[in-house]
Amino acid sequence: MLKKYVPKPGRREYVTFLLLVVEIILFGILAPNFLTVDNLIRVIQNNAEIAMVSIGMTIVMLLGGIDLSVGSVMGVIAIVIGYMLQAEVNIFLIILAAIVIGVGVGFLNGFLIARFDIPDMIVTIATMNIWKAVIFALLGGKWLTGLNPGYAVITRAKVLGIPLLLILIIIIYAGFYYFLMYRRFGRHIYATGCNPQAANLSGINVKRVKLVSYCISGGIAAIAAMLYIARMGSVEMTIGSDLAIACIAAVTIGGTGAKGNGKRGSVIGTLAGVLFIAFLKNGIVILGIPSLLENCFIGLLIVLSVLFDALTAGKGVAQ
Repeated sequence: MLKKYVPKPGRREYVTFLLLVVEIILFGILAPNFLTVDNLIRVIQNNAEIAMVSIGMTIVMLLGGIDLSVGSVMGVIAIVIGYMLQAEVNIFLIILAAIVIGVGVGFLNGFLIARFDIPDMIVTIATMNIWKAVIFALLGGKWLTGLNPGYAVITRAKVLGIPLLLILIIIIYAGFYYFLMYRRFGRHIYATGCNPQAANLSGINVKRVKLVSYCISGGIAAIAAMLYIARMGSVEMTIGSDLAIACIAAVTIGGTGAKGNGKRGSVIGTLAGVLFIAFLKNGIVILGIPSLLENCFIGLLIVLSVLFDALTAGKGVAQ
C-alpha cells in the first residue's frame, strides 16, 4: 500500500538536469577555463558540505518541514572537532562525538516539533540562534587553524583520476535514494508528507517519523562538519552562515516541493539542484560578476522553482 506514496522520477527532475546541462554549456562558452578538470574538481570540493546537508534537508522538506539550524549545527560540531583535534583525541572518538552531537541536536528539533506540534520554522530558527551564540562563545572571535584530521585525504585523493570525494558523494546519494524509495521507513516519510492524517490511520507512527527524520538531518550535518574540517583545516566565526539557504535552494530547484506534501521530490533531483547551484556560484566568480549578486540569483531561482511547482501542481506535473 505504501508504494502509492512514493513518486517516480518525473519531469521536474528531468527539467533540473536539462537546466544543469544548459548552464554548463553556457558557462563553458562564456568562460573557456570553466570546463577544465581542475575547476570541476574545485567545484566538487567547495560544495561537499552543501551536497551532504541537502540530503537531510530533502528528507525534512518531504515531510513538509524545514531545518534552518543546519548551518549553525555544522558550525558547533566543527568547533568541537577542532578542539578535540588540538587535544589529540583519538580520531574515532572524534567521529563518534560529532555524530552523537549531530543526532542529539536533531533529536531536540524533532522532539519539539513532533511532541508539542510547534511549527518547524519556529523551532529551527530558535535553535539556529542558540547554536550561533554557542559558536561565538566557543570561538570568542578567534579562528581555529592548523587542523589536519587523519581522514583529510578523502578530500584530495583520486581513484582512476576521479576525486574520491565525488565517488563518496555519489555512493551516499545512491544509498539514500534506495532508502527513500525502497525501504519501509523511506516510504513512511513520503506517506507522512503526503497526508499525515491518513498515514497515522494506516498505522504509521507520524511523530516517530518526524523525530527520526530530524535526527538524520542532524547526523548528516555532523558528517558535513567533518568534511569541512578536512577541506579547510580551520574554523571561523561565520561557518555555516549561508548553508541553510543554499541547501533549501538546491532541494527546491531539484524538485522537492516548497511545501513538501510527499508528492514530489527525490535526492536525485536534489543532487542536480546542488550541482546547479555549485556551477552557478563558480561561473559567477569566473566571469567576474559581483559576488553580491550571487544570493540575488539564488533567491530568484527559489522563487521561480516555487512558482513552477505552484503552476504545475494542479496539472499533475512531476507526479
